[in-house]
Amino acid sequence: MKNRVILVVIAAVCIGIFGCSKENNNKDRSQAEDMFANICSLTKDYIKKLSEAPDSASWASVCSDYEEKLDKINFSFPPDTDLLLTEGQNDTIHTLMQEYVNMRDTRIHEILYPKVELDTLATSDSALVTETVTNDQLHASRNHGN
Repeated sequence: MKNRVILVVIAAVCIGIFGCSKENNNKDRSQAEDMFANICSLTKDYIKKLSEAPDSASWASVCSDYEEKLDKINFSFPPDTDLLLTEGQNDTIHTLMQEYVNMRDTRIHEILYPKVELDTLATSDSALVTETVTNDQLHASRNHGN
């Protein structure tokens, strides 16, 4: 009889725990949705800002500002809220972060190593012109010596 009472008490406690956790899960799930929306919006905005950065100082400022704002978003939600994101949401955030990192790396490379337009003369033509001028100058100097 004591075993049945203990079993009933354990069953009641388990039902109470699982019943309460579903309500919290729904509340936390809406917080996870908010976190997801904020992260996606922020990352999209900063991908665009990075693409428009005119110099390395602006680039560094945008990167620093993004990291600070992302931290603010993450710390504005209760711990482990990110664990409630769906697989699709995690994939979307991962894809956006990859785009951000690619844009960050591409843009700084473009800033540090800008493309320079080529001369109108091809390399072989300019070598030919230089060689001809050098030979002409050489002949002229020889004729002046005679």
